[in-house]
Amino acid sequence: MEAKSQRLEFWGGPIIGAVPLAISIILSGYLALGVKFYGSATSIVPALVGLMVTSFLAKNQKKYWETVVGGLASPGTARLIFVFMMTGVFTKLLSAGKTGQGFVWLALHFGLTGSAFAIIAFIGTAIFSLGSGIPFAALAGAAAVFYVPGVMLGVSPAVMAGALISGVFFGDGISPNSQLTIAALDMTTNSRTGKKADLVKMLSKMSRWTIAVGILTIVLLAIFGGNGTLVSSAKLASFADVRGLWMLIPIAAVVLTCIKNRNIFTSLTVAILVGLVVGLGTGLFNFSAVYSINVSAGTVSGIFADGITSLISISISIIYLSGAMALVNASGVLDILCNWVLKHDFVKTPRGAEITTALGMGFVTFLQSGSLLPSIFMYGDFADKVGHGARISPERRAYMLVCMTMSITGLIPVNSTFIMGLITTLRTLKSQFSFITIPDATSIFFTVFYSWVMTAVWLGWVFLGWGRELEPEPTVTQVTAADKAQENSALATAKEQA
Repeated sequence: MEAKSQRLEFWGGPIIGAVPLAISIILSGYLALGVKFYGSATSIVPALVGLMVTSFLAKNQKKYWETVVGGLASPGTARLIFVFMMTGVFTKLLSAGKTGQGFVWLALHFGLTGSAFAIIAFIGTAIFSLGSGIPFAALAGAAAVFYVPGVMLGVSPAVMAGALISGVFFGDGISPNSQLTIAALDMTTNSRTGKKADLVKMLSKMSRWTIAVGILTIVLLAIFGGNGTLVSSAKLASFADVRGLWMLIPIAAVVLTCIKNRNIFTSLTVAILVGLVVGLGTGLFNFSAVYSINVSAGTVSGIFADGITSLISISISIIYLSGAMALVNASGVLDILCNWVLKHDFVKTPRGAEITTALGMGFVTFLQSGSLLPSIFMYGDFADKVGHGARISPERRAYMLVCMTMSITGLIPVNSTFIMGLITTLRTLKSQFSFITIPDATSIFFTVFYSWVMTAVWLGWVFLGWGRELEPEPTVTQVTAADKAQENSALATAKEQA
């Protein structure tokens, strides 16, 4: 909770702290749905305009901009941006190494087209995500591998994009290395003992749902995946290049290293170095493709330079979003809203607590533009309080937080980091493969089958009680110990006040 004396005050009250975010969402929505311009760049100017306009409503402008900069400089934001830059390099490496051409050769060799390839892409992306622990990093890498061959082999462009996003969500949902799972566990505790949720118990309970959702996603991909246009056999044959399969080595390196070390930076570093050795050693590309300087034009290009700049727009949008969310926190508007919600008896019932947790997590994920980890960090403490009041088991609450972020609430096609970021990555691919089609944000939204099925599942959780589990009734010994702890705490407080 933000102490009242430390809150950032606005002319118009705490609600003004949410104005920059509102301006950003409204203007980004107009650009996406009205002008039909999609990509990470759509949110940059709206976010900056929102921050600038709202500054005049702050009672202390120095404190206002210090709060914004504090949000920009948070370790979580810095980590995310650095991951984006390294992921951009790895993505460019896979593209330069003809990974897509290798998969076209593989598909032709085994007769995999249309729906079959869409399912392969879904499973392959899930493996990427299971190893990386950060969904968006897996999405960018998987797009470079699967998208181009997918649309050439008859997968609908929108379904292909939806399969990739579905794959990163499914893989992360079953991964013990997931940053989302770790964060949810860390912020979810037993109401009486204060003990954090157990990883093994949580994954065993959550995996039943995520695997079921993954199977239903495969069924939907089998039905709708083959609605694209299969290019001519001659064009496929000329595009295919078996040498591209050498790049499966750096892909395996990033997955295995991340599973072993649980560090995305180490994993990407190892994978990039391995990929450079493999690419140069097999003749897939030469050194000028890695790094090239044009002195007369004053430009730098190649895998590193182009990879870093390919995700600059999404990095800037994340920076401004972090500043806007810092204002929401500093204004106290979330605290006021949360305290108002906790006053209602409905929230103290199991169904009411789960409805509040699910809808609140979904709303925060939307406000955070589908940035999953920051959403859990922002909402986790409040969700823990709600769960305590209704004695929902901590493992149940933890997997609800994770799965809610992967529902359709993080994919609204006006500001979703995943959809807009994927479109930005696909535009980079189109500069190299001009024949591919890039779907619009709304089409992708409706074809992320995993998120739609997961949304149906959480509706069953909260309204029908599917899988609901409460904390066990405390024993007499536990009650006595808890009461004694509360008594000691009250005595300590009284002594401090005296």
